[in-house]
Amino acid sequence: MAELLPLFPLTTVLFPEMLLPLHIFEPRYRLLVRRCMDEDRPFGVALIRSGQDVGATAEPHAIGTEAKIMAFSPLSDGRSYIVVRGGRRFTVEATIPDAEPYLVGRVRYLNEQEGDGAPARATVAVEAYGQYIVAVMAVTEDARGDRAIVDELATVSPREAAYRIAASLAVDAGERQRLLELPSDAERLEAERNLLERETTLLRDLLVRLRAHGEGRGTLN
Repeated sequence: MAELLPLFPLTTVLFPEMLLPLHIFEPRYRLLVRRCMDEDRPFGVALIRSGQDVGATAEPHAIGTEAKIMAFSPLSDGRSYIVVRGGRRFTVEATIPDAEPYLVGRVRYLNEQEGDGAPARATVAVEAYGQYIVAVMAVTEDARGDRAIVDELATVSPREAAYRIAASLAVDAGERQRLLELPSDAERLEAERNLLERETTLLRDLLVRLRAHGEGRGTLN
């Protein structure tokens, strides 16, 4: 059954159960946040397909994620900072652009499916993620190089592993959106394995070039 949901088109992707900090400054989104807090209800975050997140109403992708406000920090001039947690995925069946100052969508929530072989695919994806963060650490000394993250991912469900990997991947928003749209954990984990292997290869190539110029910061071992 379709439901009405206030929409906040953004240039980033929110994944289920993941946290996202937002700076709320436009009057229409101040109103959206205030209403959601007063009524204890979520809004929807969807990646912008066309248009901009400031000014005229943007056109969002059809699939987005419910956002629940977890923290609210007001500023004296009416702006605020909030932190939201991703909830259910939804598909926008229609938009209602003139009902409110902000976009409203008629949405249908999507079922989460595990898919075939999800646990085995999770094991492979987590190992690929471990190789990826080692490569990131070698090139940038990024904190994602902490091996404890990989150890923790090995203990969670395939669904949680899939969304946590998706949220931490340093890929463009279009690729993150494609991960969000995949219908099952198994397909998402397989796509992530491919992305991780690609990104790890690119990082290793970059490290070789840095070392050739005397700039290498670490080792991949």
